[in-house]
Amino acid sequence: MVRRYIGVIAICGICCILYALPEVFIENDDFPFVIGTYARYDQNISTFQWEEFDSTRLWWDLTGYPGGRTARVHLLHPSSGLPPAPDTFPGAEVLELDTLGNNDVVWTYMADTAYYLHVLGLDFSTGGLRFIGKYMPKYNCYVFPIYDGAGWLTAWTWTYEVYPGIPYSANETHRKRIVAKGKVKIPFSGEHFWPCLVIQDSMGYTDNFGSQELRWIYEWIVPGRFAGGNGVAAAQSTNGAGQNFLLVEHFLQQNTMQIPGWDLRCPDFATTTVWPDTDFAGPYPVSSMITDSTGIGADSLFYSINSADWLGIGHDSVNGDIYYYTIPQVVQSCTLAYLLWAEDSFSTANSVDIWNTDPICAPESTYYRFVVTTGIEEHGTNNVPVNSIQCFPNPFSSTTSIGFMHCGQPTCIRIYDAAGRIVRQFTENSVTIIPQASFTWDGKNTRGQRCASGVYFVELQTGQRSINETIVLIE
Repeated sequence: MVRRYIGVIAICGICCILYALPEVFIENDDFPFVIGTYARYDQNISTFQWEEFDSTRLWWDLTGYPGGRTARVHLLHPSSGLPPAPDTFPGAEVLELDTLGNNDVVWTYMADTAYYLHVLGLDFSTGGLRFIGKYMPKYNCYVFPIYDGAGWLTAWTWTYEVYPGIPYSANETHRKRIVAKGKVKIPFSGEHFWPCLVIQDSMGYTDNFGSQELRWIYEWIVPGRFAGGNGVAAAQSTNGAGQNFLLVEHFLQQNTMQIPGWDLRCPDFATTTVWPDTDFAGPYPVSSMITDSTGIGADSLFYSINSADWLGIGHDSVNGDIYYYTIPQVVQSCTLAYLLWAEDSFSTANSVDIWNTDPICAPESTYYRFVVTTGIEEHGTNNVPVNSIQCFPNPFSSTTSIGFMHCGQPTCIRIYDAAGRIVRQFTENSVTIIPQASFTWDGKNTRGQRCASGVYFVELQTGQRSINETIVLIE
């Protein structure tokens, strides 16, 4: 389940409307066990160094981290396990078979309730030995609901029999809390950034063989249906490292997934009407081509006036794949934002909220904003119409095109960092009407140095009028 809000911030006199950031709540029904689900994860070959985890970040592009190995996850019926293990876990609802990149194999027997997803026990082989053990009590790997600020502690004892007949026991603790929320990009998400929560996990482990481990783990989880849980990426420290570790020993991120009989592709939007800044008071017709292999099961247009609550409206009509909507007339100058939402027929029929059928990815796909002036006196002496500005792609990692419309007046575009400092400036000294122009920003400052990842503000000024847009630079 995902709830939205629009945030407004003011920095050094620059007022910017931020992208809609998701309030993410993950409930127990986001973890259905579908027997036959199969997924692959990219796994690193060797330890590597990353930047210290920053809980204030809003975007994580994890696709640049090293891989080289493939870990696989299957969800099977518990009876598919190797004897005698299946008989020792009678309450198991599903068996998760993990084939790790180092060729270790782990059989995990799981069940769930409305309050937690828990593990009953493991059956794994390593170093020529086979370990079969139960958790006492059950290991609650996720406690529901999961939301920003939530946390939980699980501590348990494993009682194992190491074949042939070697006694073994281990104690393990996990202190987990949600330390960040934002959006994450992994191989499986393609060009989308999925809304996510980040779990920080302090893990402790000891056994009767003298082993001792103290590790920190960060796990990115998203709303939706995934293999064995909602974790789409995880980074684990080396043994004994501190909370702000720089060396990652184990790193995984989801690459592919298949669920038998499921349509995993969300609807596509194309040729959507994009309203520029205008003095027209409305109403505002909006159309979009919405397609999906299984058909469209539900759709809406959501709009917000001056960052107020989102209001949903249904389509006026449908002509083939073209859906038509109308945003009502406004009565005063305002900023009007709108986004499109749709889910396919499969999701509607099966009550499935797959990640980006919900409007949680609207800032990257179907989120638009424009300024409306309705005859109220303009400030300044030039009476220059409000311009429009768009940055694409946004977020970006290499270059972005800053496109704008103006009426021939000299135009200046300034890019500010989060502290309100100017990092780059472009000018357009036009003496004729040029309805559309653009500049390209390569993410560098005026000295040619690469700017740090984060949020930046683009100001478009013509005469004595200016508008602003938010842009995100990522690694």
